Amino acid sequence: MTRFECTLTPENYNTACDLAGTSLLRRIPAASTILQVTEGGVWNEFSTGVYIAADFENVIRYTGSAIREDSVGARVQEHVLRGRAAQWTRLMVVPLAADTEEDLVRRIEGRIGAVLRPLDTKRLPTLGGPRRSASRRASR
Repeated sequence: MTRFECTLTPENYNTACDLAGTSLLRRIPAASTILQVTEGGVWNEFSTGVYIAADFENVIRYTGSAIREDSVGARVQEHVLRGRAAQWTRLMVVPLAADTEEDLVRRIEGRIGAVLRPLDTKRLPTLGGPRRSASRRASR
């Protein structure tokens, strides 16, 4: 039996944005490539957010979140450098307000992941209350 595969569609992106609630900064409905994110800096203005990565067939492979001093794109670059983004061809970001608390960012990531069911995400944050201190970290 094959696992259900969710694709990165405008409807699924809008659902992800809706799951961010009042923390959503704004919708960025255009997908970007790895190079646009890591080299072109298209996400440099966002320090906090949830990113969604899809493969060449548009199947969602991964969801992750970032709370950074620099940018969400810098977090994606870490995945690239560790070889974890080899199958990622399209990425979308759900940018969150920079002052969103860490525990809320992680819960939003968990909500989005629970709905979109990325194939390569092994563990999603809990949907419940905070699991650790809500202090912001410089990098994740």
